[in-house]
Amino acid sequence: MKITDIFLSLISQFFGKLDMPFKTLLMVIVLDVITGLIKAFKNKNLDSIIGIKGILKKIGYLIIVSLSVIVDKIMGATGTIRNVVIYFFVANEGLSILENWQILGLPLPNKLYNLLRQFKEKEDN
Repeated sequence: MKITDIFLSLISQFFGKLDMPFKTLLMVIVLDVITGLIKAFKNKNLDSIIGIKGILKKIGYLIIVSLSVIVDKIMGATGTIRNVVIYFFVANEGLSILENWQILGLPLPNKLYNLLRQFKEKEDN
């Protein structure tokens, strides 16, 4: 068995399928980090403590996704709980990306912002 097979198997055990929802979450996490760094650079307030807190928050998201996979398995669900959790975090990260974008003084797609806000509020309830 190759190292990559072992790695992918472990990822799958912790986070469920490497499907579009999970890949999307990983993409928005990376995009949020990038826009956050650009914002900090532009505002001349790069701070390693703030950066570490942000990374720990992202790791926390992945821990909660892993917990949702465990709950899905216990309940015999087909990934529904996991996907709802992932969609919540995608909306949260998407809002953060758009807020960073706005702080950079760039035009904000209000329809996308409103859609993500509505989805996040729906999942909060």
